[in-house]
Amino acid sequence: MAAPPLLPVTLTCNTDLRFIDLIQVVGAELLKHLSFSHEDGERLWLAIQEGIANAMRHGNKLDKTKVVKVTFDPSPSKIEIRIEDQGSGVDLDSLPNPNLPENLLKTSGRGVYFMKQVMDTVEMRRTNEGSTLVLVKNRRHAEVVEG
Repeated sequence: MAAPPLLPVTLTCNTDLRFIDLIQVVGAELLKHLSFSHEDGERLWLAIQEGIANAMRHGNKLDKTKVVKVTFDPSPSKIEIRIEDQGSGVDLDSLPNPNLPENLLKTSGRGVYFMKQVMDTVEMRRTNEGSTLVLVKNRRHAEVVEG
């Protein structure tokens, strides 16, 4: 008898960078259940962590009264991570390429580039309430997700 599919897991927290570690515990355990390799899991987590930090820093401007919501939505073929904040979002395609000579010495601007290298899909959705960064990683071999 096949195990039922994993349901989405949503964590909502105040904008406080200390909560990233708590979210990591949940996210890392979920990635183990999806049979991502340790190396893939590490790279995925770094991309997710960068997305959460950006939501807190740039989206919510470190305003502790604003919330960030992270949803891990697993399926047999992929995992989708949605990171919602209360900011206006950013045009991801307009961000400068950190590999260009004029950007090499800048101390920021590499997070979205890294996310795009790790994930299969990186997109920003905007609503009246804020913005949502959507990260999708396809599984190499679609498998039955075990509970």
